Amino acid sequence: MTRHALSYADWSGAEYRSVARSLLGGGVRQGRSGAQLALRLQTDYAPSRAYALNYAHTALALALAAFKRRRPQRDVVLVPAYICPSVVSTIAACGLQAQPVAVGDDLNLDLAALRQALEQAPLALVAPHMFACPLPMAEIEADCRAAGVFLVDDAAQVAGVRHQGRLLGTFGDVGLLSFAQSKTIVTGIRGSGGVLLVNAPALDDELAAACAALPPSPGRLAALLEFCWNYLWVERTGASGDHLERLLDALGLRPADAGEVQARISNLDAGIALAQWPRLDAIVAARRTVAAHYHAALQEQDAIGFPQFAPGRYLARVMLLLPEGSDLAACRAGLRQQGIQTRLGYRVPFAEQAATRHAQALAARLLGVPSGPRISAQDSRDICRQLGRTLSDFHLKA
Repeated sequence: MTRHALSYADWSGAEYRSVARSLLGGGVRQGRSGAQLALRLQTDYAPSRAYALNYAHTALALALAAFKRRRPQRDVVLVPAYICPSVVSTIAACGLQAQPVAVGDDLNLDLAALRQALEQAPLALVAPHMFACPLPMAEIEADCRAAGVFLVDDAAQVAGVRHQGRLLGTFGDVGLLSFAQSKTIVTGIRGSGGVLLVNAPALDDELAAACAALPPSPGRLAALLEFCWNYLWVERTGASGDHLERLLDALGLRPADAGEVQARISNLDAGIALAQWPRLDAIVAARRTVAAHYHAALQEQDAIGFPQFAPGRYLARVMLLLPEGSDLAACRAGLRQQGIQTRLGYRVPFAEQAATRHAQALAARLLGVPSGPRISAQDSRDICRQLGRTLSDFHLKA
């Protein structure tokens, strides 16, 4: 039986060689790679200013604090109803209120609903390109500017991707990139890297000083080992379970309390990003090809949707929309028996209300399928046919 595993990163020998250099040179937390990565980002994203941090939500927290100092009377931050829950928790940790805005079938902000929400004079809007499906940022940027609302171009999943003639992340007041698993550039998990792009010159001095004051990220060896074991090598090693915890204790690698601290990117993670960056165009092109394979394969499956697809579009994940009434758990179990790994999308991090109903309905039907660069046209056909058979076999159609 052919196995089709999820892909969380596309690493080559260059990434492993970079890891070896950091370990052998004693430069895990500190070294030259952070400054070199910042220079590379600065060149590619000019005239925006780029600061390499440990998390994208570290960048978001710094930006929100700067916004709040300029609009102290405002507390609401608009976000799409379908969004990574860590964004909402970061907003709450900043003492602000996340307010959901309805999304369309592509999981992105509904522009009509957004324009109504902007009339309430919120502090800011966080606008993510969900699973790399791009928003019409020029329109949103103009709407936010007219309303006097700060705009965060959340390009966490689309490093190096252009839309409307500009790199995503360079719209609005600030932009975000992430290097965590399943993104365009992947350096690891939990604090492996994020970028703050400062697009508004008036914010740069303050945010540059805030970034410079942060320490380098701790606990990176433990996170690297977990990433390699449970994400890159899991098909060979199996999930680590408690074996990893015992190994980390034996090696003395477990940090006392790494937590989700605010920090600059570590030398280790910055080096991995630098090693991967030259292949960025190839990574994006491969994912575009895989998305096109799935779109073609789904022509045989009328009941299964692919709401984020467009010709030539890069997608960080292939998220398929199953028929209404489908039992996602049973469907995943059936596919697992056939060697096909799947994943769910994000849970909607808000109580049910008018703005969230469509997002909740979509989330209950979304299924992520293997979309790594090695998925061929035949693989995508096999996966979609098996998905169709599983829906039928388990009587999952409404």
